[in-house]
Amino acid sequence: MHVRFRRLWLAVHRWIGLTFGLAFVLLGLTGSLLVFDHAIDEQLYPELLLTEETGTPKPLQAILDAANAGYTGDSAGVLSPALVVGKPRVENGVWPVLFRGGTDTAPEFIVVYVDPYTAEVTGQRTFGTDPMGMIYRLHFRLLAGMFGGLAVGVIGIVVLISLISGVVLWWPLLKGGFRAALAIRGGSRFNYDLHKTTGIVTALFLLVITFSGVYMELPFVIKPVLEVVSTKTKPPKDLKSAAAEGRTALTADQAIEIAVKEFPGAVYDHLHPPEGDEGIYEVAFRQPGEVQSSFGRTQVYLDQYGGEVLFVHSPETFTATDTFDAWQFPLHNGEAFGLLGRWVVFCLGIVPAILYVTGFLLWYRRKKKKKPAVAETKQVAAETESLATVS
Repeated sequence: MHVRFRRLWLAVHRWIGLTFGLAFVLLGLTGSLLVFDHAIDEQLYPELLLTEETGTPKPLQAILDAANAGYTGDSAGVLSPALVVGKPRVENGVWPVLFRGGTDTAPEFIVVYVDPYTAEVTGQRTFGTDPMGMIYRLHFRLLAGMFGGLAVGVIGIVVLISLISGVVLWWPLLKGGFRAALAIRGGSRFNYDLHKTTGIVTALFLLVITFSGVYMELPFVIKPVLEVVSTKTKPPKDLKSAAAEGRTALTADQAIEIAVKEFPGAVYDHLHPPEGDEGIYEVAFRQPGEVQSSFGRTQVYLDQYGGEVLFVHSPETFTATDTFDAWQFPLHNGEAFGLLGRWVVFCLGIVPAILYVTGFLLWYRRKKKKKPAVAETKQVAAETESLATVS
């Protein structure tokens, strides 16, 4: 029974590796690049993303007005109001202002970049058309839209099974002690030892990264299970500003000034301008201690005219599901543990390639050995049948 069980796990591990291994390699290598996507992007497009100007930064409202004035529309020339005002990614970075274009079935997101000191537009581009954007689309959705996202989620689930099967196959080796179970020997044992040792040393990290990827690709599968324990906090759907007649909307800077009073120690992260006369301001901050450095999860929703606080969402009031959700992306790209975490994830992205190459060589060598044995068995059977016929 034990031998048959082990053979089953070995077959599962082998055939998942042979059929889904290359996809895992692709996701791993593109994931490594995306760990440092901003730095690479800024090296490729310094004239678009960086500024050499100095002095006093312009008010945020001036940045927003410049972006609205300089925005030339989506690929069809359709104009839309600004959706999000981000923040400069580095000290000498520019302001990114996001616009939504395209259609409901084929959305486009266009980013307009504005110099913080001159309020001049340095350019715009459609997300996903630049090299790092293409790599992101390849990693996230295999360049195939929603279907590609579902495929990546399914690949992730299969890879989780493969990783678990690898741990199960390695576990009996502990009978000989950790030293033997983790040894990497030369000669004919090298590929096998490199495969099993690399796999077991990185298994826990790969399980976490892969699961977080599945969670982000297939939230409709996992979140309902989490919400059995606790619900995910969402702003009320009916939030809107009071009647607009005779009232002047707050500027973006005024909205931030009011919102930050709710969290005096927080740092501005991004802002959603109001859409239409009843729209509201959503101002997001990042507080000390938030696990994700690239996206602030402290949100304040304001009436766009009077500045009344309509809703507040911050880590202090997170449910268990909110907290779990907030950890997934920073675990996936390593930023939860700072620069060291990012380098660890960068290196882990290369591991699937090591596992695939060594696993493929093991399978190929086994196949080559099996062919002569099968041929010899068939020859013996033929000779036996011939002798039986003669006699």
